[in-house]
Amino acid sequence: MADGDQFVLGPAELGGGAGPEPEEEAVSPAPVDRDRDLLGGSRSKIRSKLDKIFDDIARGFEDQKDRADDQARFWEAYNCELNECQYYQGIAQIFFPIIHDAVNARVTRFTNQMFPQGGHAIEQTASDTQLPDLVGLLEHYLQNAHFETNVMKPLCRQGDIEGQYNLYVDWAELERQVVSRETHGPRIEMGGQQVEAPGEEIEDIKEETIVEGFPVFEVLHDCDVLVLPQTVDSIQEALSKGGSVTIVRRWTKTKIDQMEEGGQITKAAAKDLKDAMAKMSQGEVNQEKKLVEHVGIHAKGSEATVWETWTMLPLDDKGAYDEEGRARLCRVFFGPDRAALGCKRNPYWNDRCPLLSAPVEKIAGVFKGASMIAHVASLQYEANDAVNEGADAATLSAGPIIRQAREASGPLVLAIGAIWKANQGEIEMMTFPDLTPRAVTRVQMALQAIFQSLGVNPSMLPQQTRAGKPNQAQVAQEQAVDLLTTAEGVKVLTQQICTPTLGWMVDLDYQFRDTEIVVRQFGDMGRQAELEQVAPLQNRNGFSFAWRGAEQVKMQAMLQQQIPALVNVTLPFLPQLKAEGYDFRMAKVFQAAYQNLLGSYMGSQVLIDQRHQLTVPPDEENAMLSEGFEVHVHPLDQDIEHLKSHMADFQQNGDPHGTKQLHIRSHLQSMQMKNAAAMQQQMAQRGGGQPPGGGPGQPQPGAQPAGPRPMGKRPPGAMHPDRAAGGGIVQMPRRN
Repeated sequence: MADGDQFVLGPAELGGGAGPEPEEEAVSPAPVDRDRDLLGGSRSKIRSKLDKIFDDIARGFEDQKDRADDQARFWEAYNCELNECQYYQGIAQIFFPIIHDAVNARVTRFTNQMFPQGGHAIEQTASDTQLPDLVGLLEHYLQNAHFETNVMKPLCRQGDIEGQYNLYVDWAELERQVVSRETHGPRIEMGGQQVEAPGEEIEDIKEETIVEGFPVFEVLHDCDVLVLPQTVDSIQEALSKGGSVTIVRRWTKTKIDQMEEGGQITKAAAKDLKDAMAKMSQGEVNQEKKLVEHVGIHAKGSEATVWETWTMLPLDDKGAYDEEGRARLCRVFFGPDRAALGCKRNPYWNDRCPLLSAPVEKIAGVFKGASMIAHVASLQYEANDAVNEGADAATLSAGPIIRQAREASGPLVLAIGAIWKANQGEIEMMTFPDLTPRAVTRVQMALQAIFQSLGVNPSMLPQQTRAGKPNQAQVAQEQAVDLLTTAEGVKVLTQQICTPTLGWMVDLDYQFRDTEIVVRQFGDMGRQAELEQVAPLQNRNGFSFAWRGAEQVKMQAMLQQQIPALVNVTLPFLPQLKAEGYDFRMAKVFQAAYQNLLGSYMGSQVLIDQRHQLTVPPDEENAMLSEGFEVHVHPLDQDIEHLKSHMADFQQNGDPHGTKQLHIRSHLQSMQMKNAAAMQQQMAQRGGGQPPGGGPGQPQPGAQPAGPRPMGKRPPGAMHPDRAAGGGIVQMPRRN
């Protein structure tokens, strides 16, 4: 029975006999086949519809060609490549890297703001039910994808240079052949089962094939992304208005074969595409190829240009193309010469377009934004001209022009130790003017203007750029301005890119995650994550996952002082709060504090929610113990049944990690504690219902010695409680 199917038990299954026959219930329609190709024949109606869509796409890329050419020049300015925009054409070929340093400073500052040192960047909000294990699994996905270095830094860099953030989210699966070493005793067959017998241990090599799934993130260049109409505010609005979202893809022959095997394009279309690869003319801007050549790699080989388009197409209830049907989101692949390679329903269960796109600076009525470099590119060229003019003047001054009187006899030889015979005034050295001071002034003016336009201050750079040593007030002011401007700059990334990315990760995890592999990888945390699956309908509504890394920097003082101070202030007023109908849940406060301090993965293991510590079947415990995970014994476990299962598994498969023996001892200790508690309860009942030590004739318990007071040292940089302002929270007076 497939996941999500439901059935209703009849009277016979419920044990009530045959009973009256149940009424016929309406059969729910079968789910739409999302792998069905919608192209049909060569003269089908959908192909004529796709031809019109392709005309709009071709016209749209032609309209943004000037934007793509400008972005190519902006990349040259960042990569310090001289181009035709230089006014001065001389001997020196120097590029002063002002834009390069400014963009890198912004990238470093924004990335550090988005990823705090504690590592906790995800927060679950808008729900009373907490899912710490699922949050830890999402952060594990981000770490495995190297999201900070491979995604966020290139995304910030391309946003500043191209003016648009473009991120494509997808799911990938990787097949691995894992080899492990197992040590066990000789095995004999007894009763139809393999039983381990005493004797010399045998070492076996076991090979296993596993499929590991994980989300993948692709940072796209803006010249390869087209959203129609170009006057919308979001991708959802473009699709709802009958527009489209197109991404330029460049496939090799191997990629074409993979798409054919995956059923994304038809077999005939794959053959025609490979035959036409040699005849293709690369007319569009290929920014990726230029960047590859910039690092000294000259890639060879032909590639096929393919357009991946997401658009709404009318479909009937069975998922077939129907001109009068309801509009559904579909993915279409276009090849050269208007060829439709494949068309299918959206393969993702959340029915969303996987492209996340947002401008760095939003302009009303325009989807894409202007590049940050567009406003300062001319200043970069001015600085280059000044530097090259000064360098040429200095170079020419090293070989000055010599003026000699006409009546002087003999040529002049320029050499070390040469002797010139001439009368006074017959030889004159003509020197070029020194342009270095003027070049330095022009460069400093351009540098200051570029840094001001891009919001770069000296505190964001590895070295100070001002003359003289700054005082403490100037440093504090720069840091405050830096914090505010950075927090404002990362809002677009947080709200429109990172937070939707988390929603996509939850949806993809729900659709594609192999729970068995996750349990084997994470043990008890993976088992809890298996129970914490969030359906696409609940995601972004009942369960909301938000990126909070940018806010954590501003909350450091609160995490150190305000949370303990707020708790201390609240506790004395608990009776009054309860009288007014309010209750205080301290566990949520400490849970948030530990997750902020240790991260979701470790923070969820410090405070254990007893609702998550339900009894686990012994077979599942054996599987986790065999992988080397520590499994805790729950008080509600049936110890005898668990011990039988664990002992049988121990005798059959051994204990390579030593976890099974520890778990068996924990069960034995649990049995002893339960027996002792039962005996104490019996003794209390015999003594008149009073517990030991409290009834008549029983000795009263004496005073218990208190432990030493904690004298822990506060972390470096932490504010003293007496000096903390508390952010508006009233500080309780200390007792002398």
